[in-house]
Amino acid sequence: MGTLLKIQIPNDELHRRLGGGIPSGSIMLIEGDRGTGKSIFSQRLLYGFLRNNHTASYISSQYTTPEFINQMESLGYSIITDLIRRRLIFVSVYPLLVGVSKREKFLTRFLSESRIWDRDVVIIDSISSLLPTTLDEDELRRLADHIKKLSSLGKVIMLTVNPNDIDGDILRILEEISTILVRLQVKVFGGDLKNSATIVKYNNAMGIFQKIIPFRVEPRVGFIVEIAAVV
Repeated sequence: MGTLLKIQIPNDELHRRLGGGIPSGSIMLIEGDRGTGKSIFSQRLLYGFLRNNHTASYISSQYTTPEFINQMESLGYSIITDLIRRRLIFVSVYPLLVGVSKREKFLTRFLSESRIWDRDVVIIDSISSLLPTTLDEDELRRLADHIKKLSSLGKVIMLTVNPNDIDGDILRILEEISTILVRLQVKVFGGDLKNSATIVKYNNAMGIFQKIIPFRVEPRVGFIVEIAAVV
């Protein structure tokens, strides 16, 4: 039986809504359109893992290192000590995404970078931004096999994806290999726009989890789970 990687932090119910934490060996796919909170959701989980003594890599296609530090600080999630002590490895791939030729060669380099993959948790935000514009079946299968192999070692692999930015066949394979599938949406509730996370699939859950998790984000407070259900 696997172990549960804790994500609990003070004043936050997310760990309880997700069954107490994330099971080791999980492949977690977080889907959502632009603006639905994929990065925020990932950053909250990252901070929870770090505060519970798990090591992590965070690969970002959006932030430079200073921007990421500032973003986490703005949520009240300081990670400077974790970076200094190498509990967290942050990799910005934003410069690599400018040239198409660099992007085409990136996947091979990325998969062979062992220091990224030797952590307890690997978060890729977002996988849709990192994949080449054309990905043949062999390359796609190699990526999927790599992710499955790493998860079999007890690691948690988290991927965010915008379904509109990725080929349908690639998305289907990512959904197939995922053990936890979360879809984020923005819905109108009580006259306000609310973010919600729907747990579409949760294999190997080690506790009771909530199917729909409404949430909001507040500066300096961070990720807040709403009490009301989203219909």
